[in-house]
Amino acid sequence: MYVRNRTERPAGLRPYVEQAFASTNVSIDFAGFSSETLHSALQEPIDKIRVGRLTPSSINIRILVPDMSVPHAAPVRREDGADDPRLRRRMHDMMVSFTRSITNSIHELSVLGLAAETNVSVRVHSGTQLFKLYVINQEDAFFGYYPIRPNKVVAEGEVIEIYDLVGADATLFHYSVNEGESSSGAQQVEQALMWFDNVWNTIGRDLDPDGK
Repeated sequence: MYVRNRTERPAGLRPYVEQAFASTNVSIDFAGFSSETLHSALQEPIDKIRVGRLTPSSINIRILVPDMSVPHAAPVRREDGADDPRLRRRMHDMMVSFTRSITNSIHELSVLGLAAETNVSVRVHSGTQLFKLYVINQEDAFFGYYPIRPNKVVAEGEVIEIYDLVGADATLFHYSVNEGESSSGAQQVEQALMWFDNVWNTIGRDLDPDGK
């Protein structure tokens, strides 16, 4: 067992993700830029399910990411702050790669008979995603802002200087319903779920892997 972080303190995500998979029914809602961090955080619990150390019955994951077929505030070219379709295509390919890997890994658990029910759904929206949000088992929420930093990337064979959303630099803050019904933490989790469901069910639409 580990001590929960107080509401106002930065928190590590991985222990909470692993603890979630110790439950019978696992649910994770993620809103962010690419789902790269979620992909990384899922690897250890998935490995533990494969060897029988964790035995959830159902796993439901919803992933909400920006639609890179339309311009966004970032990433953009650093020299003039302008949209560049090559950058958006690069980000789209990254999102498809991570979300497809998550989907395949979770589905495999069902195929192997290691989880009775699994589902991964991915939707996109047209807004710039300036923060990341995780809601785990409807009990714990993690929230952090993406800093915008200068960066260099290779897109379609060319090095481009950009202003980028840097997920690795996002500090996550933890909120929990276990702090009590009237606590700030419980209210944050409730509002996070409300926001996620609202976007998911209104302006969210299924991810097109071809980016059309």
